[in-house]
Amino acid sequence: MKNTASIPLSHKAVEGVKYLFLASLATVFLVELVLSLHWQLQYDSAFLHYVAYLINEHGFVPYRDIFEVNMPGTYLFHIAIGRLFGYSDFASRMVDVAWLTATLTVTWFIMKPFGRVVASASCLLFGLIYLGFGPSTSLQRDAIAILPIATALLLATRRSPNHSVNLIHFLLGVLFALVALIKPHLAIGLPALIVYKCMHDTSKSKSVKTLIKPCIIGGLFALVGFLLTLTIPFLWLWRIGALQPFWDIFSSYVPLYLQMSGDFQFRETLDRVIYALRLYLKFGEFDILLMSSMFGVYIVLTKSMSAVTKKRAILLLSLVILYSLSAAIGGKLWAYHWIPFVYFTCLCTAMVLFSSPSFKSLHRPFILLLLVFIVTVMMTVRPAKLAVQQVVYGQQPALMDGRVDEIATYLNEHLSPTDKVQPLEWIGGAVHAMLISETIVATPYLTDFQFYHHVSNPYIQKLRKNFMTKLKGEMPTFIIEVYETSRVSGLDTTDKFPELKEFIKQHYKQDYTGDGFDIFRREER
Repeated sequence: MKNTASIPLSHKAVEGVKYLFLASLATVFLVELVLSLHWQLQYDSAFLHYVAYLINEHGFVPYRDIFEVNMPGTYLFHIAIGRLFGYSDFASRMVDVAWLTATLTVTWFIMKPFGRVVASASCLLFGLIYLGFGPSTSLQRDAIAILPIATALLLATRRSPNHSVNLIHFLLGVLFALVALIKPHLAIGLPALIVYKCMHDTSKSKSVKTLIKPCIIGGLFALVGFLLTLTIPFLWLWRIGALQPFWDIFSSYVPLYLQMSGDFQFRETLDRVIYALRLYLKFGEFDILLMSSMFGVYIVLTKSMSAVTKKRAILLLSLVILYSLSAAIGGKLWAYHWIPFVYFTCLCTAMVLFSSPSFKSLHRPFILLLLVFIVTVMMTVRPAKLAVQQVVYGQQPALMDGRVDEIATYLNEHLSPTDKVQPLEWIGGAVHAMLISETIVATPYLTDFQFYHHVSNPYIQKLRKNFMTKLKGEMPTFIIEVYETSRVSGLDTTDKFPELKEFIKQHYKQDYTGDGFDIFRREER
């Protein structure tokens, strides 16, 4: 007679715990999602939204009238949001929630072949981690790129006897071009999907020799789709006269900007590489998630009876590796740079819950796998601090301790329709306040950190000179200096700009002092 006493829980009970845990995750996710509707724009999202406002409402030309280092796809995305929904915090939150919902919907269909439990777990895990980043990650470039990447993954893994393989490869190129127009290195997953699609659809033996031809043909179709899509935004830049300024910035300034490490320091090449490697090996503090994802893939490879399912698991693991490398390419490794990597680790981690009819009667492994998933979630998922404050205090704190609202209030009270404003900051709240008060910037420079690094470089000296020429020509009514923001340091940097200080001293008086900022008003002579 079988000894059932050695089995601590029945299969049915374990299944019940599994569904109960997923239900609790779904509840937390929905609560945090509702709370997120009240979040305000922060940092890069507010900055990019202001750029879109200048382009849409005042005819500014990107790269020519606005000195910026983002790819044109980023601006087109925010331009579309501004034109369709406006520039309010709530409109942006609705777009972010809709974008996340679309991403999770596509994710569910990608993971459905592993079972509904795995598909649901992958969506909930990524959704909770994404919301846990808080509003600072809302509509970040790395986050919005996930939807086209996930859509391409769904196309590559979808089986249909009537589809055209070449058309699929073409569409993969189109989708990854959209990704490259946001951040070029995020297109790193395209070759993996092409190879997988060729392996998936080749009916002959899967030797390297038989795969070479379909991979080359598929790669060519993907390249055509990639280049055609990539061309459209650059034709737009050419038509509005922004192509030459774009090339000037990306060929002369971006190489200097890329030498900055994640702690805002400019270092020697070797020192920067060592720093980036040390930071990279922490995997954005998601090393537990990485280990669980590898374990999840192992479970599928050892327990699944389907060769197709195993190949899909290997593909997802390869994307985990590729997008961990993409996070390191920029060398800064800020939290939001890890979002694509986190996305694929969430999908692989959810495979820990994979179950196959071949081992439904094995109770202990089931318990162990469920415990691995629960422990991983408990160690990885953290609710956003802002959401916790909303629950505890009933409202969210003011942005940057009230700095944004304070500056916006001042501008609304003192600005006339023809007045212009010049911010001196690096995402310290002034630009967001200018968006709220619908203020026009005086010069092409929305930030000032570019004036303080590589100061011996002729291009930076040229930027400094151009900035002062524009500033003297416009004579903005107000200058807002936010001094409680991160400043660059290290190799060939400075915190001095004598010409600027002298200009402010001669023509402006300090009219308002707030927490971490000063507002200077032009003196009428």
